Amino acid sequence: MQVSVRKAGIKRIAAALAAFAIFAFNHGRLMTEFRNAPEVFYAESESSLYERLGGYALPGSVSVAAVNSGDEKLGRSDVSFKLFNALPMKRIPAYIGERAEVVPGGDPVGISIYTDGVLVVGTGGFVSSDGRRVSPASDAGLQAGDVIFSVNGSPVASSDELAAAFESGGNEAAVEAERGGKRFTVTVKPAKDEGGSVRIGAWVRDSTVGVGTLSFCDPDTGLIAALGHPVIDADTGAMISVSDGKLVAASILGVTKGRQGVPGELHGTFDSSSAVYGIVSANTELGVFGSASQSCPLLCGDEIPVAFPDEVHTGEAVILSSASGIVEEYSCRIVKTGRQNAPAPKGIVVEITDRRLIELTGGIVQGMSGSPILQDGRIVGAVTHVFINDPLKGFGAYAYWMYKESEGGDR
Repeated sequence: MQVSVRKAGIKRIAAALAAFAIFAFNHGRLMTEFRNAPEVFYAESESSLYERLGGYALPGSVSVAAVNSGDEKLGRSDVSFKLFNALPMKRIPAYIGERAEVVPGGDPVGISIYTDGVLVVGTGGFVSSDGRRVSPASDAGLQAGDVIFSVNGSPVASSDELAAAFESGGNEAAVEAERGGKRFTVTVKPAKDEGGSVRIGAWVRDSTVGVGTLSFCDPDTGLIAALGHPVIDADTGAMISVSDGKLVAASILGVTKGRQGVPGELHGTFDSSSAVYGIVSANTELGVFGSASQSCPLLCGDEIPVAFPDEVHTGEAVILSSASGIVEEYSCRIVKTGRQNAPAPKGIVVEITDRRLIELTGGIVQGMSGSPILQDGRIVGAVTHVFINDPLKGFGAYAYWMYKESEGGDR
């Protein structure tokens, strides 16, 4: 009996010592260093990355190595920390590459995009030539937000091509479409309406236009960026897939001031005679990207560095906006910076402090999306969204992620 009690006591002591050791390890200097480490590293070269890592007073038992993450699109590596060169402790993303330099924008720009395929914006029924109420598109399973790419194997890129394909497609047609990034094929049975036209009961769109702001241009590569957020179809909320498009010069005609609960707007215009600033090749979560044309005014501007996200801090900054009709600097304040370890929108919260801009627009308004945010002589981001209940504030995307996103896309 005494032996059992003695063994139980030893077990309790051992458990207490193990718990204390785990507590001490988790709250020791080593783990404190790891907890305080950034979620992501940025460096212009591998040697500068190791110089930065040298700032962490890690014990000799911890080995550090930069290893390929397999993410070639964004040029990402991972910093691997191992205890005794064997036990993995932490892995932190690291983006290594030369610091980009760009010319910041602020100019108003007209955006004209032709979709890759034909976007379904709605479906419904109609009365067929034999008096029946029919809904071929709905019956086949098509719905708003789907993108149609082909009919019976023939690509379609416009509403006219889609109509012609069904006219010649017979009683049934194999329709290849996409929803949520996944391709699928359905069988649609078109019908003639009372007027004798072949229809499927779907409303479609093959293009869209709007006005925004140029964010930046890289004269060395020809990259041009605008908007800071994707072009979204107004009816479906779907991000539009780009076949081709243009960024052209636009003019600001007037301003509707924003107020709490009601977003304001810059009213702009452009037409077929407007100077072409660039050819659009990509519409992504972080903006519209393309190749600058010779008439782009940013090709001959002064270049400034693109800030790494960890260099962006709360405090004074400026935005470039053409709300007055010409590009001007307006004071603002960065009130929050997000910790992001991969490209994502809404990384910065910015507040307008310049009385001139507040008097003119009420703060951030629609049409200012893409306006560059500058701090410490660098471009740090672009305005993307306004806070509906506080038009003085809005979100911004990191310029670094915008540039990285454009590097990985086709231009």
